[in-house]
Amino acid sequence: MSGVQPAEFETIAYTVTDNVATVMLDRPERRNAWNGRMALEYRWALHTADTDLDVGAIVVTGAGDYFCVGADMQILSDMDSQGGSYQRAAVDLPPFPDDAPPALRHNHTYPLALGKPVVAALNGPCAGAGFVLACFADFRVSVEQNKITPSFAGLGLPAEYGLAWTLVRIVGLQNALEILLTNPVMSGRDARDLGFVRRSWDADTFREQTQEFARGMAQHSSPSALRVMKRQVYRDAWGDLSDLEIAYVRSVEDMDRMAGEPDFRTGLRAVRDREQVQYLPRPEAR
Repeated sequence: MSGVQPAEFETIAYTVTDNVATVMLDRPERRNAWNGRMALEYRWALHTADTDLDVGAIVVTGAGDYFCVGADMQILSDMDSQGGSYQRAAVDLPPFPDDAPPALRHNHTYPLALGKPVVAALNGPCAGAGFVLACFADFRVSVEQNKITPSFAGLGLPAEYGLAWTLVRIVGLQNALEILLTNPVMSGRDARDLGFVRRSWDADTFREQTQEFARGMAQHSSPSALRVMKRQVYRDAWGDLSDLEIAYVRSVEDMDRMAGEPDFRTGLRAVRDREQVQYLPRPEAR
């Protein structure tokens, strides 16, 4: 399967340096907002890195001053105009690893099935779809002065793509509830204190520190050991993952339903108008 090669990428910049593959979300003019083309190229970039014997670790980051601010507003506007529905394009995607269980055979859970460590390097604001992307990496690191938020509660949407199941395992129950229900805007230090990111560094040295962190695993940890240990953590320790599969499917159903409800329109209008959303009291009660 030839698929989409890095030379054909339009929304991802793919490079390999010192045995570390960097997958850079590359729509800086749109603050690296997520769209269908980026989703396709992201899968192929990860597959390219995972099957390259000279790559030992993968860094996912953003071009310019942003990581990813979420789904492109055009996608959200289309969902609103279509009553919450949206068209999923039929595209040629790379295969999943042969031993990947059903729960890891989804676009968003795919990084957990790979044999190489994936580091989400939050070089700037991260929200919505970008937050989901970060949650399904093996590690998260951030610049100290950042703006990280799930954004779902403000938009009237659920924790998407099985995120609630995963986030609890990253930060614990109480911290996951705080992050999801209060929808905070976290700095890198805040996110580190809550256990969401593993390291936070000053912006001036961030990319260098991230590269050093990833290069240490790529060059000094056995590739076969890394592959087996990821299996041990995500499949052996977490069990058969059938509960993640249920959580993932149910969250997509919740998202499709809630994207057609009034709260989503209220949240989307606030985003468009660059205002703080106000749900209660309801307008008619004010």
